[in-house]
Amino acid sequence: MAQESVQQRFAAQARLAPDAVAVTSGRDRLTFAELDRRANGLAHRLLELGVRPEEPVAVLMERSVDLAVAILGVLKAGGAYLPLHSGNPSARHRLTMSQACVRVMLADEAMRGRGLPSHDGLTVLDPAAPAATAESDPGVESRADQLAYVIYTSGSTGTPKGVAVTHRDVLALVDDGLWDGGAHQRVLMLAPYAFDVSTYELWVPLLRGGQLVMAPPDIDVDTLRNLVRQESITGLQLTAGLFRVVADEAPDCFAGVREVMTGGDVVSPTAVGRVLDACPGTVVRAMYGPTETTLFATHHPMTARPAGDVPLGRALDGMRVYVLDDRLEPPPAGEAGELYISGAGVARGYLGRADLTAERFVADPFGAPGTRMYRTGDLGRRNEQGELEFLGRVGNQVKIRGFRVELGEVETALAIVAPNVQAVVVARGGEAHDKRLVAYLVPEEGESSPEEEAIRRGLAEMLPDYMVPSAFVVLAGLPLTPNGKVDYRALPEPQRAQPDADADSDVGPRDPREEVLCRLFAQALAVPTVGVHTDFFEAGGTSLGATKLVGRIRAELGVRLTMRDLLKLRTPAGLAGAVHKSGGPDSSNDVLTPVLALRPTGARTPVFCVHPGGGMAWCYSALLRHLPKGIPVYGLQARGLAGTEPVAQTMEEMVGDYMDQIRRVQPTGPYRLIGWSFGGNVAQSIAARLREEGQEVGLLAVLDSHHGGARTAPRSPSPRDVLHLAFDGLDAFHAEPGDGPLSAARVQEILQEQGSPLAGVGPRTIEAITAVTANNIRVSDAVRPSHFDGDLLFFEATDQAGDPTGLAEVWRPYIGGTIDRHVVGVEHLRLMTPAALAVVGPIVARRLEQTA
Repeated sequence: MAQESVQQRFAAQARLAPDAVAVTSGRDRLTFAELDRRANGLAHRLLELGVRPEEPVAVLMERSVDLAVAILGVLKAGGAYLPLHSGNPSARHRLTMSQACVRVMLADEAMRGRGLPSHDGLTVLDPAAPAATAESDPGVESRADQLAYVIYTSGSTGTPKGVAVTHRDVLALVDDGLWDGGAHQRVLMLAPYAFDVSTYELWVPLLRGGQLVMAPPDIDVDTLRNLVRQESITGLQLTAGLFRVVADEAPDCFAGVREVMTGGDVVSPTAVGRVLDACPGTVVRAMYGPTETTLFATHHPMTARPAGDVPLGRALDGMRVYVLDDRLEPPPAGEAGELYISGAGVARGYLGRADLTAERFVADPFGAPGTRMYRTGDLGRRNEQGELEFLGRVGNQVKIRGFRVELGEVETALAIVAPNVQAVVVARGGEAHDKRLVAYLVPEEGESSPEEEAIRRGLAEMLPDYMVPSAFVVLAGLPLTPNGKVDYRALPEPQRAQPDADADSDVGPRDPREEVLCRLFAQALAVPTVGVHTDFFEAGGTSLGATKLVGRIRAELGVRLTMRDLLKLRTPAGLAGAVHKSGGPDSSNDVLTPVLALRPTGARTPVFCVHPGGGMAWCYSALLRHLPKGIPVYGLQARGLAGTEPVAQTMEEMVGDYMDQIRRVQPTGPYRLIGWSFGGNVAQSIAARLREEGQEVGLLAVLDSHHGGARTAPRSPSPRDVLHLAFDGLDAFHAEPGDGPLSAARVQEILQEQGSPLAGVGPRTIEAITAVTANNIRVSDAVRPSHFDGDLLFFEATDQAGDPTGLAEVWRPYIGGTIDRHVVGVEHLRLMTPAALAVVGPIVARRLEQTA
C-alpha cells in the first residue's frame, strides 16, 4: 500500500463500486466508472502531447465534475497537477507557470471566456471535450515518491514558491484514522481548489468510496445552507473566517452534518459555541497544518462550547509536532517555542528552489536518520493537557482570510508599481478574522504624493486580491528605532474614511432595530461604525456586498428583505422605518420605474445613467462611490419592467420618452449622460437630440457600446443568449440541458444558485427583463446613430485574448468633437465590477468636475 499512487488507489475504488456516484455538481454527476473512463481519455490526450512523469500541468477551471476529470487525468498521465486560482490575475498565473515550466494547461469554457494567461509553446486543452482516443487506463505507473501536485504560496523574496507534494504524502493524509467512522462520506468542495484544503475535499471521499459534491463558483450563506441540506453533506471544511461568518449569520447551517472542520487561522471559540448550540449532533474540529505538510498536522475535536481559546490539539497519525527553541531543543514545559512538523505528509520541498528547501526543511534530530522536519514559522507551546496552543507568527508572515502572506512579496510588488516610493506593509487588526494589510508609503524627495487608485490597480494586476492592501497611508518619513530600523509600533493606524451623508449622518441608533442594522452595515462596509443615515452604496457598498448584507439582515431580524428593498431604502433608518410600519419592507415596484433615484440629493448638475440591454439601472449603484459628492445621480430604466406598460418600439420613441423623464428632473441643460452597452447607444441618441434642440451637453460617456449601423446583419440571439445578456453575463444558462427557453422559476433558481443581486426580483420581473432585453437587441440593430456634434468619453473593454474591442472607432462618423478613448482591462460584461469601476470612476469624476 505504501508504494501505491493516488490514481492506482482510485482505480481500485472504481473497480469496487463502479456504479456509485463519485462526484456531483448541480445536476451533473459522474459515477466512479464514468470518472475513471473520462480521466483515462484525458490522460491519453496528455500523453500524446508528450507529458512526462512529474511534469506540472496547469489547471484553470471553475468547480465542476470536469475539474475532477482534469486532476485525475493529469495523475493518470504521470504528471503533477498545478492548480491556478481562478480569481488571481493573469500576471500571477504567467509567473507561476513560467517558474514551473508549464507546457500544457487544462481550462474549461468559463475560464477561456475570461481570457487565459499564455506564453510561447503553451497548449490549452478542454478536459470536457470528448476523447478521440481510447478510454482504457493508459497504464502509466507512478511511484509513491513521485510528484502529485504543486501548490504555490506567497514568497518572502517577492516570488511565489511552489510546494511539491508526492503521492505518498496524499495517501498518508487519506489513510489517517481521522476519517474513519463515515463522517466524511459526502464531502462538500467549498474552498478554491488551488488552496491546499482541496487535497482533503478531493481525495478523502474519492479514495474512500464516498462522494464529492462541488459547490457553485459563488456561494453565500443561504446557498450553503440549502446545499448542505439538499446534498446531505456529512463533512466539510471552512476557513476560520468563513466559519465565523456562517456562525454569526446561520449557525444552524450545519444541521445534519456529522463533522465540520475549520482552520487556516485562529478559530473563534464563540463561533464554535454558536454552531454546537444550533447543531448539537455535529462535531466541530479545529485543524492546523501548513501547505508544506500536505494539509493537516494536528486536530482538536469539540462537541461542547470551548471554555477558553481553541487549541491546535494533537498530531495526526504518523506525524510529530515539536516545540523547539533556537537551539532546536524542547523548552521547559509551558514555555513558547517554534513549531516543527515531521513524519508522514511532509512535502518534498519547493519546486526548483533547493536553497529555500534546505532553509525550511531541515534534518529531524529526533527521528530516524534521513528524516526531515518542516520549520513552520509559528510559535506555540504545550498546555497542561499536552495539547498544542498557537501563539502567533515568527518573522514577516501573516494570515489574511486564511491565506498565508509574506509581507515581503507585497512590498516587492509595490516597488515595481511605485518605483519612486519607499513602502512598508504591515498587518493590522486585533482579531484574526479582521486582519487586513496596510501599506505605508513615503515618496522620494521631490516626488508628488502617489495616487492610491493607480497603485491599487497595479497591484491588482500582479497579486491575488487578498494580498492587495486595504489601506494606503502616505507619510513624510518612516518612524525609526534608535538602531535605525523601522519602528513598526510607531506606524499610525490608518484613518478609515467615514461615509459622507446628511448633516445628521452621525446620529447613532435610536432603538434595538436600528442598532442591529447599523452594526450589520458597518460589518459589510468594513468600517467601525455608521450612522442611521449612512447610504450603503454611497459608502462604497457593492452588489455582492449588498447580497451578503441582505442575507445577514434577514437572518438577524427575520424580515422579508430583497436587494430591491436595500436599493430603494439604502440606509439603516430607511430599512428600520419600513420594517416597523409594515412588519417587512415596502414591496412596491418603485425600483422598476422609468427613473431610479440612485442619489436624489445634491445641488450640482445631475448625471443620468442609461440602462444596459437588460433595462435596469441598478448596476450604476457601484459607480456612486467614485462620483463627486453633491452631484445627483439618476438611472433611466426601460418601460415594461413593471409588466404594466408596453416596451418602446423604436429608438426614436425611447429617446423621446427618456428626454421627458430627464426634463422632469432637470428642465434645462447642461446635461450629463452615461451609458453602458445598449445604454451607450441610447445616451448618444439623447445627446444628439438635445443638441438639435439647442441644449448644451456637458458630458457624454459611453462604456463599450456597438451600434446597428456598424453591424453587417441583425443579430438572432437564442433564448439562452438573451438570458446571458439580461442577467449578469452568467454562463449557467448555457449549461442547462437543451437550448430552448427556460422558465422564469428556473431562471430565478439559477440566479439564487449563482448569488446574483437579481435573485430576489421574482418570476414576473424576470419575464419582463427577458422581454425588455430581446426588444432592446432588436431596437439597437434596427437604428443608425444620429450625429452628435460634441465630445465623446469612451471606455473600451477587452476581448477574451485581452485585446481592446476597438469600438471607439465605430462611433467616429457620428461624433463631431473629439473621442477620448480609455481601455479598461476587463471584458464587456464586467464593466460594472469594482475592478473596472476603479478605472472608469475616477476618469468620469474628473470630467464631471471639469464640466461643473
